[in-house]
Amino acid sequence: MAKLEIILHEKDGDVTYKQNHITGQKYLDFWELQEKIEKGNLTSVEIITSRIEFIAGLFPNDKLTPEQVLQGLDPWELKETIQRLDDVILGNEESDEKKEL
Repeated sequence: MAKLEIILHEKDGDVTYKQNHITGQKYLDFWELQEKIEKGNLTSVEIITSRIEFIAGLFPNDKLTPEQVLQGLDPWELKETIQRLDDVILGNEESDEKKEL
């Protein structure tokens, strides 16, 4: 099972993009983005655009572009998808797999 997944609605049907390995660098990138957002100098559009660019960058080999993410999600899915993927990066995602102690 992939650690990170996003399902986008595309012309020929839904397409699932998967990523099994997320580097520690992506964790740092997340926090850099958070700091930029929290400084308060960005508009709502700039915040959403930055988050979408970050999400697209989580997937390998440039298979997923920010434009694909925006075009492939319904408006009501956008906030939930961003939060779900943030939770994966932060390690807050609940998993069916048991963690070793």
